[in-house]
Amino acid sequence: MEQPAVKTKQPAGLWLLFMTELWERFSYYAMRSILILYMVYLLQMDKSGASNLYGTFTSLVYLSTLLGGFLADRYVGQKWATIWGGLLIAAGMFVMSAPTVAFLYIAMGLIILGNGFFKPNVVAIVGQLYDKNDARRDGGFTLFYMSVNIGAFFGPLLVGHLAQAGNYKAAFWIAGAGMLFGLATFILGYKKFLPGKGLAPKEKPTFYKDPALWAIALAVPVIALYMKGFHGISYVLFAVLAVAYFAYTKKAKRAKTETAQPLTVQEKQQIAVIGILAFFSIFFWTAFEQAGAALNLFAYEYTDRVISLFGHSWEIPANWLQSLNPLYVVIFAPVFSKLWIELAKRGKEPSTPGKFVVSLWLLSLGFAVMLAGAFALVGNAKIGLFYLAFTYLFQTFAELCISPVGKSMVTKLAPTRFVSLLIGVWYLSNAAANKLAGVYSGYFGRISNVQFFLWLVVVPLAVSGILMLCMKPIKRWMHGVH
Repeated sequence: MEQPAVKTKQPAGLWLLFMTELWERFSYYAMRSILILYMVYLLQMDKSGASNLYGTFTSLVYLSTLLGGFLADRYVGQKWATIWGGLLIAAGMFVMSAPTVAFLYIAMGLIILGNGFFKPNVVAIVGQLYDKNDARRDGGFTLFYMSVNIGAFFGPLLVGHLAQAGNYKAAFWIAGAGMLFGLATFILGYKKFLPGKGLAPKEKPTFYKDPALWAIALAVPVIALYMKGFHGISYVLFAVLAVAYFAYTKKAKRAKTETAQPLTVQEKQQIAVIGILAFFSIFFWTAFEQAGAALNLFAYEYTDRVISLFGHSWEIPANWLQSLNPLYVVIFAPVFSKLWIELAKRGKEPSTPGKFVVSLWLLSLGFAVMLAGAFALVGNAKIGLFYLAFTYLFQTFAELCISPVGKSMVTKLAPTRFVSLLIGVWYLSNAAANKLAGVYSGYFGRISNVQFFLWLVVVPLAVSGILMLCMKPIKRWMHGVH
């Protein structure tokens, strides 16, 4: 029997979604790269409060994807969720240009909700372009991931000079315009390149009887209380939301199967591994996410950003350094992909928890560079750009050892009927880490730079040591999954 020919050309719809995602990430990272500077130096917020708010905002950006994806699957479909999300994000960028704290809260709320609708549903439409066993699927998602980093690279570069000159209004308008451009690309190209993709389900649950909608209604005061600083109450509501999400998703998963088979011992142990590694990843991302707040402030206050070329000197904006990580990812992601393959051929590829350990070592090494820079600060002196450049380089190496590996680990270990639920666990760990990152960034300027970076060297090393001690039982519970 003749085998069907393997398709090699990517579907045209991928390139439409590539450009849509590129412009959304351009918009988000342009805003993110100047947000802490905007709050501290224009709105005159204290660094601790601004860093806490920044962490709250970025954590809710992650959490909102759970709700946005849920609503799209059950009610509106991915197409309209993407459109609504893009409009909310653009509106948030424009509102943020009004230089008051009140409008800042409103803008953050709009961006959080917009991201929740936009981000998971663009990814879902990408998945709909391929059959389950389509050989082009992995390559397509790799190309799509490149759009994220290209947008993240150019966003800070285009708004940097405006922010440095104090023209934050124009910077946020550029971010909003970028989102609208991406949204227009999606809408104009949808009929030709994505016909029938991302449509609403034909059968929808009764609106007022759906527990998910009550959870979403509860999310509104969670966001408001978080933003206004009532963290004690909001933590309780957050816990209620998390429990409701997992309980409801588990029930829905079981309802889809004819018989709700109990978990085997092996499945329970593999799920435990996901939870354990998700917990350890919180320490990684808490340190890694210092980039948007503490390291951004350090670049502004303590880094000599003057570059001399051809007899001319000029100072690069502090937020431009935020473009280094996505640039490094674009350059080195193929290198790491090939490295794992070559090591696997020789039987020397580290296990998944082994890669987590390596990522923590590299992260610690990156902050050791910053610790050396902190020791070099004497009086009013500033340190060279290369300190941050090398820190971001080591952080990127660390990221490439944990970020794609972690998501892959979840899909390999999770029982088929609980994959979505356990991917939610992974995203929740990211959300928790972003919040903790903001809390720790709040100590920047309150303790010495040496103390600040010393903890970021020591803690990842200590956590890696604990993970190494747990390595044997973790590998045993993985049951042969590498």
